Amino acid sequence: MAFNILIVDDELDIRELVSGILEDNDYETTSVGSYIDALEAVSKKRPNLVILDVWLGESDRDGIRLLEIIKKDYRHIPVIMMSGHSTIDIAVSAIKKGAYDFIEKPFDSNRLLTSVEKAIDMYALKRENEELKIKAKYNNETIENTHNSKHIVQQVAKIASMNGRCIIIAPSGSDKELIAKEIHSLSARAKNYFASINCKQYTYQQIEVELFGSQISLNQSMTVTPGILDKVNGGTLFIDELASASKEFQQKLLKLLQDGSYTRIGSNEQLKIDVRIIAGLPQNTDQLVRNGVFSNELYCRLNANTIKIPSLKTRREDIPQLLEYFMEASAKAYSIKTRKFSKEAIGILSSYSWPGDMLQMKNMIDWILTVGVANNTNQDIIDVKDLPQEILNPDKPKNEHSPFVSAFSELSIKDARDAFEKEYLKEQLKKFSGNVSQAAKFIGMERSALHRKLKTLDIHDSKTFKEKDN
Repeated sequence: MAFNILIVDDELDIRELVSGILEDNDYETTSVGSYIDALEAVSKKRPNLVILDVWLGESDRDGIRLLEIIKKDYRHIPVIMMSGHSTIDIAVSAIKKGAYDFIEKPFDSNRLLTSVEKAIDMYALKRENEELKIKAKYNNETIENTHNSKHIVQQVAKIASMNGRCIIIAPSGSDKELIAKEIHSLSARAKNYFASINCKQYTYQQIEVELFGSQISLNQSMTVTPGILDKVNGGTLFIDELASASKEFQQKLLKLLQDGSYTRIGSNEQLKIDVRIIAGLPQNTDQLVRNGVFSNELYCRLNANTIKIPSLKTRREDIPQLLEYFMEASAKAYSIKTRKFSKEAIGILSSYSWPGDMLQMKNMIDWILTVGVANNTNQDIIDVKDLPQEILNPDKPKNEHSPFVSAFSELSIKDARDAFEKEYLKEQLKKFSGNVSQAAKFIGMERSALHRKLKTLDIHDSKTFKEKDN
């Protein structure tokens, strides 16, 4: 993920300098020179970080005023203040008003980069913690209160008290981990460790090391890498997407259940363990067992208790309440105001099939708030026109990828972006006969920033282009 950083300074050379340093280190930047432009940029672009000068040339403390607005309306966006002629009082005032850091000009590039990295990391952690709290609240409130989920709450409480293994069967997109955590928190194991692992996120070799740990002997010395099982003794382990795991891994897990012990990779020592295992499985598990994809013996060992979570399309009466909950949760997470759905919009959403289940609903609401109506701060009602096309036209076949998309479809987002930018810039430079100034003006980039981009993307003709630049 490329982080976008907004640079606010009334001096063009400072904006170009900061932008250059950040872009050379794989950050994306937007630069503005005034208080008004900065407010608009924060509202529309929602940057990951703002670097803000105290003095913007319009008033002696426009930067401080802008800081106050950002921390009030967009509190999750970190702000680094900078100035070349400020007092200690102003620096202290900025920190008290919510600035992450205060940098004096002229600044060292390493000092800037360190501050930027730490600010983004810290606020990413805060967002993650906030999302975890939201998930916990969802678990305790939404599942309990929706009409068709009360029986799940009763099952969870009953199974938690029994201390036995458990299977959670649910559609793709539902958060099975929340149910597993609730079982753990209500059980006698609650004071011990809870861990989760998703089999789809690892290869067989990776998941073995992650779960069992490893022990390597080299040159008469031994290196032991603890696995999840070392931490979770006495607690609960949730293994999601277990049916997608390799047969080798399924057999190792079966042996653990049979023997109550395991061995680290590279060792023969049997390590005893007391752990409750909860497995997350898809709705077609019976078919996977019949087809031999999922071990019947492992299935029988785990299936002491089963919780089946119904899909959203079978619990349509719950949808209005779930929409309201996710709307409030997303608005809180993004520090923006919540909206209400119109009756017509609720009708369409209640009749939609939700193939991605809860995750799709959450992502849809995130999209509505951050993209769909993000620029209309006065809009209070989400109407039919504000819903994404996949909801409004669910039966419309998806178009095949265009040749343009297909050319990048096998690349990571960073590599695809770099490949696109490289081809795009080559074409623009050809269009303007190698004149960088004209190309930069057309593209909407600073000339110096375009030069740096040509160098970063290793566009070999860049020297020729520079010579023609006039």
